[in-house]
Amino acid sequence: MPAILLLPVPVATQSPCLMAGTGMRSAIAVVALMSFMPTVVVAQAFDWSAQLGKSPATLQTALGQPGRCATGSFSIPVRWVNNDTTLSDNLFDPVETPGPGAIIIGGKPDPTNDHDDERRYSSSKITSIRCTIGREATVEGYAYEDRLVRIKLSFDRCDSREMREDKLFGNIMGSDKPFMVERCEGVDLKEKDFDTALHQSIRARNKYGYDREGSPGMLDFQWSGDMYGEYGQAERRAMWDVLCYRHSRDELSRMIPPDGMEYRCVIDVENADPSRWSATAMYEILSPGTMFDSVASRLTAMRLFIDMPAERAAALAIRPELQTMIDGIKSKIAARVEDGDEKDNAVSNILGAGN
Repeated sequence: MPAILLLPVPVATQSPCLMAGTGMRSAIAVVALMSFMPTVVVAQAFDWSAQLGKSPATLQTALGQPGRCATGSFSIPVRWVNNDTTLSDNLFDPVETPGPGAIIIGGKPDPTNDHDDERRYSSSKITSIRCTIGREATVEGYAYEDRLVRIKLSFDRCDSREMREDKLFGNIMGSDKPFMVERCEGVDLKEKDFDTALHQSIRARNKYGYDREGSPGMLDFQWSGDMYGEYGQAERRAMWDVLCYRHSRDELSRMIPPDGMEYRCVIDVENADPSRWSATAMYEILSPGTMFDSVASRLTAMRLFIDMPAERAAALAIRPELQTMIDGIKSKIAARVEDGDEKDNAVSNILGAGN
């Protein structure tokens, strides 16, 4: 089974450099050559950064038959709100509430903090797409006004991945019809052509850094150049999605090296163009040696592609609606506090306070 990017790519999705200055004859020649090229060359022909700014439908078409995709809505949690709540330009976590109150069980709740674990804000301006490709990877994309601003590839490397009937989940959902769930089973830790080529590309750039044993490493940006410019804060937020944690990947991500396997994580960031910002994380599986450990295999863990300006524009676009929601909650807080004060004053008057 080929790795995630080892798939035929329609000519329309080729990198512009392949198509520049060529006519129909050259396009046909490219297609013909691709059928004879090593799979690694075909993989490199798929330019993920070039998908930024295109529609989710275009991405789905580009992935072709190997990509099983579903589009969805976009929502963010709004669990805690108080009078000090503000909004940021973080599209995925824009609600900032300092000092959220503790959940009090059996006691009197703090009227100045409004808490609701189920509360979410949804926006029609943002859509999402999720695709699985073969048995190797999951793709998550987010689009603002039908233009992709972020694409995330998580390499699952399942031994097998297939749709199966899940009666238990169907019962939970209240349906008597078969409910199909995609199952990822086993872990395939074989190095693929794409892993080798990507690792060689990262080493050639020579701007990478290591994050050993899943430690956060958030203060070490030696591999990524200057992260203190206009989008420095957005880059640092994005890095939390890139680091190779052993125990914090989502349930579909089956790439985590098993306990007892020595590894280190190589992280490469390309941030010269904020509209084509990208980061790659790879596991280097190590063979312990007497003096030095040697790299036995190189396995792609995650790739992230972001159009930083467009993602910020999306966050700013949803701010008015989100602010209206926050203001409504703050109004309820103010009314609740005022009502509580009136009741306290009434009790004080009955007890003769101040007399």
